[in-house]
Amino acid sequence: MTAFLQFVQNGKDAIATFAIIAGGAFALWRWMVDQRWRRVQYAQTLIKEFLEKENTEKAFEILDTDDPVDFDDGDETITIEMTDEFLIGALSTFDQKEDNTDEESIVRDIFDEFFNDLSIFQSHIEAKLVHLNDISPYLEYWMRALTGREKIRGMEFAQQAAKFLTYFGYKRVFGLGC
Repeated sequence: MTAFLQFVQNGKDAIATFAIIAGGAFALWRWMVDQRWRRVQYAQTLIKEFLEKENTEKAFEILDTDDPVDFDDGDETITIEMTDEFLIGALSTFDQKEDNTDEESIVRDIFDEFFNDLSIFQSHIEAKLVHLNDISPYLEYWMRALTGREKIRGMEFAQQAAKFLTYFGYKRVFGLGC
């Protein structure tokens, strides 16, 4: 027993140093786990707010159908046929076409807000507040639809959407998988 006490007495500085290092490592590990959890919670909040927006739901409906879509315009409901040709016109740039029809303007405004919201996701990723893999499961299908890799929208639509994004400064959306 005295040999053990002698060992402890001689090595108490080393034991204390080891205990401090082990405690610090545990605290650092715990902090990292907590930060990851907070990041995921924040990403969930962002996604929830995004998915609850009326314009997000409309943009999803537009991307996911070639049937007519109804739009409430105050007192009346406007029904618009969602073809790739129509959407290409709605997402035209000013060097392609100067004016849009009223129907194209309705859809254009919806996509304008939709692209702005997607850009905000990329800003949060660049600021390291969230990671792409925290939000990609919720956006993956829609990014594929926007890029013509789903069954509804074709490559001509995808190319026009890319022109629109580039022309109007929504390049950050490309970071999400466009």
